[in-house]
Amino acid sequence: MKSTITLLLLAVTVSLLFVSCSRDEPTVAGPPPAVVLPVVMNEVYSRGDSLSPDWIELYNPNNAAVDIGGYLLYDNGGQSGSKPKKAVPAGVSLAAKGFYVVTVDTSDASGFGISSGGETVWLANASGALLDSVAVPALGVDTSYARIPDGGSAWSAVTLPTKGVTNVSGAAAQPIVMNEIFSRGVPADPDWIELYNPNSAPVSIGGYKIYDGGGNTGTKPKFEIPAGTVVPANGYTVIVVDVADAWGFGLGSGGDETWLENAGGTIIDHQTVPAMPVATTSYCRIPDGSATWQISNTITKGAANQP
Repeated sequence: MKSTITLLLLAVTVSLLFVSCSRDEPTVAGPPPAVVLPVVMNEVYSRGDSLSPDWIELYNPNNAAVDIGGYLLYDNGGQSGSKPKKAVPAGVSLAAKGFYVVTVDTSDASGFGISSGGETVWLANASGALLDSVAVPALGVDTSYARIPDGGSAWSAVTLPTKGVTNVSGAAAQPIVMNEIFSRGVPADPDWIELYNPNSAPVSIGGYKIYDGGGNTGTKPKFEIPAGTVVPANGYTVIVVDVADAWGFGLGSGGDETWLENAGGTIIDHQTVPAMPVATTSYCRIPDGSATWQISNTITKGAANQP
């Protein structure tokens, strides 16, 4: 009898084990697929010239590289189909959180200059699907239009442009300033105004204007600095102002006023120049770029100012 009960218990146990082993195991969900964010236009520069043409910077907000070969950039001509769209070369891989700059104002059929007065530009992927578009406003020569922070939804005018690197607010950059003024010129060494760049990057000043009272009142033209003129980082550019051109002006040795405006027409510096006692003096900021002006007995044309 005891052995019979033992055999029955053993049979029940085996049956339960068989039923348990034969049940379907619950499905374990795998990790969700990674979300791939679209590559976007991150910065646009529309005030290029033959030496530094217009460009658009692309940004990859993902944590992995993205193949952008065949991506398309275009303006109104490409949008309407009146000209081809500019394609990123095949095989270009944009690094995670990285930047890729496309020069758009080229001589080939797909090249386009971005209007300095404002224009819309578009970005599509290699299949032609639209990824991004932005209406670029009118900008000065020293200014780009950029997302801050990189890849964010907010666009801002940025001075100085940050081509191929992280965008920063334009408020952090310092304007070009008049740094030294010489008003006791002679035909062999006419009057001049020295400009100074207090930034750690070069600044293009093509389109900037410099003038005296005549230019300020409109009785004579303002001098427009030629395209392609660049002030080196923490460096100087000297403008000879007492010339025979219509805009030329001599600075009064008994005192005068001068103005500097950027390419957007904003006055960024204005100085009242006192009388210069002798021909071996200038009026300058000491130290360079500071708010303190004084008459100097050491003329330092194109170099660091001294008392």
